[in-house]
Amino acid sequence: MKSTLVGASILALTAGAALAGGIDRSGQGVNILFEDGDFAQFSYTGANPNVSGSGAGLGDHTDVANRYYTPSFGYKHTVNDALDIAIIYDQPFGADILYTAAPFAGGGADISTHGITGLVRYKLDNGLSFYGGARGVKAGGTITSSLGLLDAQGDYDFGGVFGVAYEKPEIALRAALTYATAITSSLEGTHNVVDPRLFDVDFPESVNLDLQTGVAPGTLVFATVRWVGWDGFNLTTSDGEWVSFDDNTITYTLGVGRQINDKLSLALSAGYEKSTGKETTTLLAPTSGSTSIGIAATYQISERFSISGGVSYIWLGDTFYDAGGPILNFQDNTAIGAGVRVGMHF
Repeated sequence: MKSTLVGASILALTAGAALAGGIDRSGQGVNILFEDGDFAQFSYTGANPNVSGSGAGLGDHTDVANRYYTPSFGYKHTVNDALDIAIIYDQPFGADILYTAAPFAGGGADISTHGITGLVRYKLDNGLSFYGGARGVKAGGTITSSLGLLDAQGDYDFGGVFGVAYEKPEIALRAALTYATAITSSLEGTHNVVDPRLFDVDFPESVNLDLQTGVAPGTLVFATVRWVGWDGFNLTTSDGEWVSFDDNTITYTLGVGRQINDKLSLALSAGYEKSTGKETTTLLAPTSGSTSIGIAATYQISERFSISGGVSYIWLGDTFYDAGGPILNFQDNTAIGAGVRVGMHF
């Protein structure tokens, strides 16, 4: 199957994953491992949420979720017929929330992360392959709440990545299952500028299932399932609990790609993440679940270079926050996700 078709499919998935559950942003995919030969890619994705909430006695809170952009880079090298290695940089988790209306004015968070993943893949002659490596995450940012102002930074802390895949290239079939361990990140900072704080945050374990197969000449069907163990995720210091999540998330994506000609391929996708239907445990997560549709295209500039672009429209699930009696409702919110990917074969 032409690389343009695969590129469009990947971008359709990436653009739709910009607003997944918890504070997930990149989806932590490992698709670069399956590119032919030596390959490098640069991606730039982002989301523009339109998230508002209101409640009796709590005012109207408009556009509390700010737009954001996340770059990523990957390089894959074929050592020999059986062995591949890859390195990936991304920004896997983040939050950019700000409330400007009373009684929560000034509350919010600006949290960013940097991730580096190193992988080795060993291929057998029967289509099976096994891969694994290490993933490092560096976190930092600020949170403002009724507890005050928390400002902290950390260094890289590491966990493991393990996976197995089966491929049948003649029909573009691939199934890949990837498990990433939880990562305990140690942070150091201040409370209300002057009081020092040391604390840990456990970024959750995850499982990605990636599937694709050709169904007709020039046509590819693809799907992903991503599970993330957000239940129990919290940020707690001696001042109290700043952030807490109590539900795991499962995000599904299904799509179809079509090769238009030797240069151009298109892909359509749809995504779904179930809403919990419950009260949010933190004002840093003013949505619950989502439904999305997306379109992407890849153009093969030359034998070595390709460029992909994609956009998704996302319906964000409703939730509410109990402010000790009054209820702040977040309903009928949406977002736009978009991305661009440049690929180069060596």
